[in-house]
Amino acid sequence: MRRSAFLIALLTLLLAACTSPRPTTSLAPAAAPPSAQPVSFIILQLNDVYEIAPLEGGKAGGLARVATVRQELLQENPNVITMMAGDFLSPSFLGTMRFTNEAGEKEKIAGLQMVETLNALGLDYATFGNHEFDLGTLELLEKRMDQSTFKYTVCNAQAVIDGRTRAFQQNGAPVPEYIVHEIAVPGAAPLRLGLLGVVLPFNKAGYVEYADVTTSFRNTLAKVAEVSDLTIAITHQNLDEDEALAAAVPGVPLFVGGHEHAKLSRYVDRTVIAKADANAKTVYVHRITYDPDCGVASISSTIREINEEIADEPRTKVVVDKWIGQVFDLMSDMGYDAEKEIMKLREPLVCKENLIRTSQTNYGQLTMDAIAAALPGADVYALNSGSMRLDDNLFNVVTEYDVLRTYPYGGNFVTLELPGAVLTRLLETGLRTNFGEGGYLQVKNVGLDDLSVGGKAVESGRTYRVVMPEFMAGGNEANLEFLQEYLTTPAAKTITLGTETIRNDLRDLVIRHMQQIGTY
Repeated sequence: MRRSAFLIALLTLLLAACTSPRPTTSLAPAAAPPSAQPVSFIILQLNDVYEIAPLEGGKAGGLARVATVRQELLQENPNVITMMAGDFLSPSFLGTMRFTNEAGEKEKIAGLQMVETLNALGLDYATFGNHEFDLGTLELLEKRMDQSTFKYTVCNAQAVIDGRTRAFQQNGAPVPEYIVHEIAVPGAAPLRLGLLGVVLPFNKAGYVEYADVTTSFRNTLAKVAEVSDLTIAITHQNLDEDEALAAAVPGVPLFVGGHEHAKLSRYVDRTVIAKADANAKTVYVHRITYDPDCGVASISSTIREINEEIADEPRTKVVVDKWIGQVFDLMSDMGYDAEKEIMKLREPLVCKENLIRTSQTNYGQLTMDAIAAALPGADVYALNSGSMRLDDNLFNVVTEYDVLRTYPYGGNFVTLELPGAVLTRLLETGLRTNFGEGGYLQVKNVGLDDLSVGGKAVESGRTYRVVMPEFMAGGNEANLEFLQEYLTTPAAKTITLGTETIRNDLRDLVIRHMQQIGTY
């Protein structure tokens, strides 16, 4: 099995021998008995996992494979702690679907497939990512938490009910600011490992309130230091925010991090920040030895590829197959072939949320080309970036399943006749006001710097033909309510191109275009 050394170690509270003087710090753990033996344990790290099955034509990822890695690590050391650094309940195409629950009622899957798979895998602890708050209600989020056999922790976010805040609840108990995980030590007191989680204040869902990250982290670290020997953070933030936090609040040897989606490691003084690839294409394995005599933790970290060379762990695979069977059957009923390969990639298609909502990515451009190929002749093409829900990049090969998980809501297209002044307002709103939001526009035939159309300034007295989703034309996107005045005819259900008739659905338009391209 392939392993690549990505983070090489001996790091943290001290980078010196135990004979070196121990630093004075208000966060120092309680003194351990003299001559205590070093304690070793392993942290298995995942972050930003939206898909339970392998991707890239089966070549990358797959939580049943991660479960196998976990079992291997348990053979090496019985003290394996598996952690998820946020973003797993949402988004996914499967999560948008409905199933029949035990009461015989139709219920949105909304992350249940992830919960059941992670339960089977053996996940121990998780913190929230911004996408956990995509779930529409607090009731639904806490239902998924109740169904989790793993524990949640967060120190800077609380639930809001009727204007009042309280801790999130899991099985009727408050989600703690920190957790103390005890590791058994033969003939001695257990090692007390403190864990605390933080999440960036990105998702402004009405049922969540955020406290300042640095203040919350500093205050919680002081509390956990009184009852633990060693503390590790589980963070879901931008890298620069992790680096700033590690510098502002020293004393934590490891940030088990998420949100970036690409494997990386950074050092800030005596703190290492580690993030694995999204969708379990890689995981981090942190082998940690703590010497209680001097309070030194040494960490050796390795990035592990999750690929087809790793067998599926049977118990986890049963859960994965159950859910994937449902989504593949559903796709078949919708007229799609989930496993059909439609395009090969020379370069990744970029669809990370922070990029697709702030710039014209190559995946956005390909999408606009697909729309224009199916509906030629318009002056402008526009798509709200919130239609592209992948929050990941595509590599190597694209399947029909990849297309549906990119555009889980599909959507029909209409052509509006817009006066020049209204078109200018649309472009200014979609490319300036909505910057960073789902209403940011991917466009075609528009100059991004000067908002020109076809290389010329927009003429206020001229009428322009603008193709866009019916959802957006109906005024349903943020700050674009004014468009509904110009939607006079509902979208056609099909589009005829020569002798070919296809559904007027974003997914069908993109699949057709990708098949025609073949390689990108």
